[in-house]
Amino acid sequence: MKKDRQWRIRLIYFRQRYGLIIALIIAILISVFLSVQLWQTPGHVTQKKQITATQQEEAVGKNLANVYGLSKLTFNGKSKNLSVLDYQAVSSKLISRVKGWHLKYKGDQKLSKSAYLQSLSKQNMLVMSFPDSVSGSVIKNVFGKDIKIADNVMIDHVRLPQSGTNIILYNDAHHKTYHYQGTDVVQTIKQVKRSESAVPVDYRWIGKHVVTAPTERVQLQAHSYLLNSDDTMAQLLKIFPDGGKRTVNNDQEILTYTNGNNQRMTRNMTTGIISYDAYGINDHVDQVSQRQRQGYQWLVDLHQLTDDLYYFEETNNAKSLMYRLFVNGLPVFNQTDNGTVQVKQKPNNHEQIILSQYSLRVPLPTDNKNKVTLPTMDEEINKLMAAGIDKTDIQKILLGYRWRLNPKDQIVTLEPTWYFEQDHVWRSVDNWTADKGGQ
Repeated sequence: MKKDRQWRIRLIYFRQRYGLIIALIIAILISVFLSVQLWQTPGHVTQKKQITATQQEEAVGKNLANVYGLSKLTFNGKSKNLSVLDYQAVSSKLISRVKGWHLKYKGDQKLSKSAYLQSLSKQNMLVMSFPDSVSGSVIKNVFGKDIKIADNVMIDHVRLPQSGTNIILYNDAHHKTYHYQGTDVVQTIKQVKRSESAVPVDYRWIGKHVVTAPTERVQLQAHSYLLNSDDTMAQLLKIFPDGGKRTVNNDQEILTYTNGNNQRMTRNMTTGIISYDAYGINDHVDQVSQRQRQGYQWLVDLHQLTDDLYYFEETNNAKSLMYRLFVNGLPVFNQTDNGTVQVKQKPNNHEQIILSQYSLRVPLPTDNKNKVTLPTMDEEINKLMAAGIDKTDIQKILLGYRWRLNPKDQIVTLEPTWYFEQDHVWRSVDNWTADKGGQ
């Protein structure tokens, strides 16, 4: 009993003398933990997060190579070239085979524009094209990290042999080709067959890029989806301590949220467009490859890695990156930017991300009555020229889907149509030619 009493006296003495100190230490540790958690929110893309990006790619379902995926696959035949419409399954099979090869670098070559086209259109070859230029760093993610290519070299197309192992990468901007010889080949490409859904095409220069131009009219299916309002807002609001400030501009209700000086977000309650601004996070992001990787990282941080969102284009040396919804391999366009994510690198270590609260949810049944026959590319270019557009001002032209929302039943109809880019703005050819300047 005496020993037990002495132990209790010592415990009381210890608590009285050191209890406050221990409590302060615990409080400091909790504070440090909470600070670290706050620093790991989407507004703080630190160098450590960039280093572990590969681990995060594996953790999420869709990695960087998927986001920066190919958008076209063309089989160069003897009499004509056929661009595959449902290309994704075949492209995935081709990439998986090439990834198993050891690619030995054989050199590069600068060509004239005509020689560049001839090389792309060589018979008995397959040409895989990206929606827009991707960096060598992305190429390594797609075709294997041991491929010898500088991180900041920009690539637009990859030519594969239907027999043999010579692979060529193409850079449209400088008409440059990069040559590789596949060795240690376990499985060749020649057994891969294209699908029956294809359209005859020619390779053309449009602006500064080579495109595949359909030489016959194309028949495409229209689609309908239920409109989806995703839970991105719920995820983003976790990092803001207050309910936001409400204002009205041009009859549109705007909510603004802030978190100190590092993060700011505005939400247009009328259109569903969200603008997220982060400051002080661009210290070591000054190369194209770094910007494209950071663009992917923003998709991870802001919960935008949906199955149908892909890289679409870059401008200003990738200081501006655009990601779009793709349906059956074609991009979706919308006047209010629904279905897009834009990542913009601003001056003074400022990054701005513009995204939409609305996307596509459940596809609705379709039938053959919903098929649309579209003109050839040449016919569309002639329409634009007749409406006053100089052909040299057309930066790109491609097939896509126009997003039309019926507000009564919240159903989005995707209509196949031609789109063209002028001054970095995408417009529907039909709408532009109908009113000669309006959309």
